[in-house]
Amino acid sequence: MKTITANKLAKQQVEEIEITSACLSVCTVRVCLNGEWFWVVDQNGKIQRFNGPEHANNLLSHVSTPKATLLHHSAHAEMVGQPEGEVIPPLKVSFNWRSDRA
Repeated sequence: MKTITANKLAKQQVEEIEITSACLSVCTVRVCLNGEWFWVVDQNGKIQRFNGPEHANNLLSHVSTPKATLLHHSAHAEMVGQPEGEVIPPLKVSFNWRSDRA
């Protein structure tokens, strides 16, 4: 697992940003830089947790990208009639990433 801190991403353009929502108020971020994916980590090397996609965008607005996506994995598939234990692909939608850099 490759990692990078938010400080090392300062004023860079990455190929893609992927926000993974664990629930409505917790998400993590990966960035694609030079064809490789990196988890954004804190100063202690732990995967940084954000309080939602907007929080991630606000704290990482110094990073620009042409493509951002939001992924959400549902833990409640059985509530909508899916068989228990069946692996369901995550919901993946475009995210309007705002950057300080134009």
